[in-house]
Amino acid sequence: MKIVHAANYSFTRNGSEYFNCEYKFDAGFARAGHYVYPFSLNDCARMSNIFRTKALGRGAANRGLVACCRNIEPDLLVLGHAQAVVPKTLGDLRKEHPSMKIACWYVDPVYSPHPFEHLFDKMPYLDALFITTAGDWLRPFKQAACRVAFIPNPADANIEQWKVDEQAETQYDFVYIGSDRNRPERKAFLAELDQLTRDLRTGFAACLGRPPAWGNRKEDMLKNALTALNLSDRNDVFLYSSDRIVQLAGNGICTFSAASSGLDALYEPDKEMVFYENVKELAEKIRYYAARPSEARAIGRAGRIRTHAAYSGHAVAGFMCAFTFDEPRWKEFPWAKYC
Repeated sequence: MKIVHAANYSFTRNGSEYFNCEYKFDAGFARAGHYVYPFSLNDCARMSNIFRTKALGRGAANRGLVACCRNIEPDLLVLGHAQAVVPKTLGDLRKEHPSMKIACWYVDPVYSPHPFEHLFDKMPYLDALFITTAGDWLRPFKQAACRVAFIPNPADANIEQWKVDEQAETQYDFVYIGSDRNRPERKAFLAELDQLTRDLRTGFAACLGRPPAWGNRKEDMLKNALTALNLSDRNDVFLYSSDRIVQLAGNGICTFSAASSGLDALYEPDKEMVFYENVKELAEKIRYYAARPSEARAIGRAGRIRTHAAYSGHAVAGFMCAFTFDEPRWKEFPWAKYC
């Protein structure tokens, strides 16, 4: 197929976020034999006006997407978040390309105060909507006009490449990379965890006053981490996680996640991922595996194998295509039962 992938590629950030989902989906579509044209919505909006702002360039981004589809005549238009795309644009595209399917993926939380209401405005024009949350959280989105499915965060073997589980030594016993800005509960959790693990070789970035880690600096931390934490703003939302989960597990790092997240449905507890109930138990488990690196590496290895075998960008993109075109094979994917 010919696919136009309209997402927020952030070209102006000069590769500091090269591990984002849009690039993994592109690689996955390409590996399945499709042609993919990347249309960067926010960059198009910013370049259209002298102030380089998204708000002033929204109209230009929508017109550009219409022109892009007119030039390419895609079989499938995939929207990634795509807050800039307004319903009228999708309606116009429907009229101009009646045989073209339209799908949208969304990997941010679908609970307040996160602004996800724009998804409902698009749904009358979509053939499929994909969200990295499952269970009851999907029910409000299930409308007759648009089919909705859970997808896991995608991994890519050329991005999550480090195989930390094969290293005899690591610089850190434990790392956490994630912002605590305007997140008082996360900041308090991390501050207590920092205190409880002060005697270990820990690495924190973008939180607790430490500088952020982007691009290769982030990779340097990951490839030198025996264990790491996958932490979300809320950890009681079934199967929700940021793409941090594959950035950790996909690199062979022994990964900790909250038991309340339900992620044990995707990773076998204590064999592919380690789950904890509270900060004190997390600190105890970090200490346990820091003292037993061979056990940590075994879990990291199993988690890495599971991540790339089941949740690769190739697999997730294949599922998205099958589900959008209502091909029965979508039911064969390991996470289909959570849709």
